[in-house]
Amino acid sequence: MIGVLLFGMVRWPHSPWSRLAALRYRADEPVCAAAGATVAVGRCGMAFQMDPDQLGLVDEVALVTGGGRGIGKGCALQLARAGCHIAIVDLDEETAGATAKEIEALGRQAEVVVANVREEDQVNAMVEEVVARLGGLDVAVNNVGNPTGMRPFLDYSTELWHDIMDQNLTSSYLCSQAEARSMVERGIAGRIVTIASSSGIVGAPNIVAYGAAKAGVIHMTKTLAMELAPHGIRVNCIVPGTHLTEKAAANTDPATVAFREAAAKAPPLRRLGDPLETGGLAVFFASRLSAYVTGHSLLSDGGVTHTTARPAVPAR
Repeated sequence: MIGVLLFGMVRWPHSPWSRLAALRYRADEPVCAAAGATVAVGRCGMAFQMDPDQLGLVDEVALVTGGGRGIGKGCALQLARAGCHIAIVDLDEETAGATAKEIEALGRQAEVVVANVREEDQVNAMVEEVVARLGGLDVAVNNVGNPTGMRPFLDYSTELWHDIMDQNLTSSYLCSQAEARSMVERGIAGRIVTIASSSGIVGAPNIVAYGAAKAGVIHMTKTLAMELAPHGIRVNCIVPGTHLTEKAAANTDPATVAFREAAAKAPPLRRLGDPLETGGLAVFFASRLSAYVTGHSLLSDGGVTHTTARPAVPAR
């Protein structure tokens, strides 16, 4: 019998693929620091164990932008558990430093690089610094982005439009280009993972710029995959739905709380996502498990894009 293995959450003992990722399901452990919040994120067992040697990531160098918290932190921690040394790129040095300590506690090297990924010169310097401090660059997760500026289309200003595009699309473009150039120059068959959003797939009120930017990330990923394939570089995209991060859980604005509660009920899985779950997908795209996958966008949204229950994002 041929078994289907997705990070060991379903593991078929007699399958030849079962050794590729030995993960332990722990249904008794919450996975998010914010799991005590009123909105359910589930107990999905992502505090797992891996066999890093089978993933092909041991001692590789992974760069994660916005890696100090949220989904970026989830990606950084999971890649570290898979064997990578991690460069955490963030504007918040203190938060990034705290995440670096967690990674070092896992026995991996962690370096903090402070950079504004909306600025081309800083992005180029960022990549050079990562290569100099960690000895290379094999994996890049371009996570920086933020659903800011939520308001009706008729109230948008051109300035706000460009600001949101710079934060959510241009930053991913700049990082991907600098990372790919470095990989090509050094002859590295690297992997680039972009982070989009289900807002780039499903339309909703108040997110015209953010949705357009994330749709752009999805399309950009496909084009980069085609252009970089001759160099052995794979480019894939993770498309998260609403996740419960520490920052989101701390937001007590009534409209935001109401949206969060509605968003938790909307997916068929009836909960919000956890950053470590999306981090697991980053491991998949970075590892040899996905060696024949490029140009793909993978939803991590509990199935909400397949329903009509997606709540409207509140204007703010």
